[in-house]
Amino acid sequence: MTNSTDEKRPFNLSRWAIGHPAIARFLFGLIIISGALGLMRMGQKEDPDFTFRVMVVQAIWPGSSIKEMEDQVVNKIERKLQETPHLDFVRSFTRAGSAIITVQIKGDTNAAEVTDAFYQVRKKVGDIQGDLPQGLLGPYFNDEFGDTFITLHSISGDGFSYPELKKFAIQARDMLLTTPGVEKAVIIGDQPEKLYIDVSSKALAERGLTLTDLQNAIKGQNNVDPAGSVDTGTNSVRISVEGDVGKVEDIRNLRLRAGGQVTRLGDIATVTSGLEDPFQRKYRFNGHDSVQLGVVMAKGFKVTDVGKDVEATYKRFEEALPYGVSVDQISDQPGVVTDAVAEFMHALGEALLIVLVVSFLSIGWRSGLVIAIAIPLVLAATFAIMYEIGIDLQRISLGALII
Repeated sequence: MTNSTDEKRPFNLSRWAIGHPAIARFLFGLIIISGALGLMRMGQKEDPDFTFRVMVVQAIWPGSSIKEMEDQVVNKIERKLQETPHLDFVRSFTRAGSAIITVQIKGDTNAAEVTDAFYQVRKKVGDIQGDLPQGLLGPYFNDEFGDTFITLHSISGDGFSYPELKKFAIQARDMLLTTPGVEKAVIIGDQPEKLYIDVSSKALAERGLTLTDLQNAIKGQNNVDPAGSVDTGTNSVRISVEGDVGKVEDIRNLRLRAGGQVTRLGDIATVTSGLEDPFQRKYRFNGHDSVQLGVVMAKGFKVTDVGKDVEATYKRFEEALPYGVSVDQISDQPGVVTDAVAEFMHALGEALLIVLVVSFLSIGWRSGLVIAIAIPLVLAATFAIMYEIGIDLQRISLGALII
């Protein structure tokens, strides 16, 4: 016969655990194991992921005025971008020859919808590409402002030029991209190489040439035009005319025609190759010219594990470098995260010790023992839930756990 008082009594978890000790011990063990596995497998990073809701669209039209850029490029793009879903506003900055258009998505838009909105921006600008003027460079899109480097290394060497350092950086980047957990490897500080043509107005005038003739000759040499194909019955062989300019000597051998005469460019001009001068930006490390390499981690990985793999990759890379080239670490996010986790464990240990001492002294050893068991149990359940819903160990979540 069931007691009516027991039927009306609300469910009590403690009473249930005492009445079913075997099941309670099993659940406690399951929670502890799940929490430990979640803690070992969950991602670790310095800062939480955050979604940037800004995209920058850049267009370059050499030789255009501000008004031409506004009327023929910026206004057309802005009108089309008004159709973008979740759009907050569009802002543009125009100057002679170039324009930068900033697209801001509404702040309450979730991450998945932001990604789709940025795709729509690219698509809508692509839809009006045919309406934009010929000679326009771009538009170019940039929405990757949220990338942060977990490591930043410098590649430098006394007596090595920027092109040589860049070649080493490309080799390192190719190796890093095969490393588990690496999403991107970005080269920073490489200096672009340029061809310089020095020609006097007098030399051009003597042969009836202008700078426009020179520009057209170079553009024409770089054109890639179809030359047809030959059908052999079993295969179709494509025919192409090699016209691209790849070396300084190719530029020197360009032929300019004017007044029935053919002039070799090298006879009237000095053609040299070199780095951009003046530099837009220049990186140095320990007094030497430097090219730097930043690594972006893929989502869902532990920054400490990826950091170890990246360092192992750099060690293999350094073994193949010539004498005089050094690889130095500038920033180390895995080390920061390791210190942060160690600080959390230290703070957690202190908090547990204080709570247990106060509990044992104030409410007795039996009640204090319950609290001593409950705290790690709650933390284990928290770690298991964090892992399942995709929350990593980072600055914010560690702070919340300490509190």
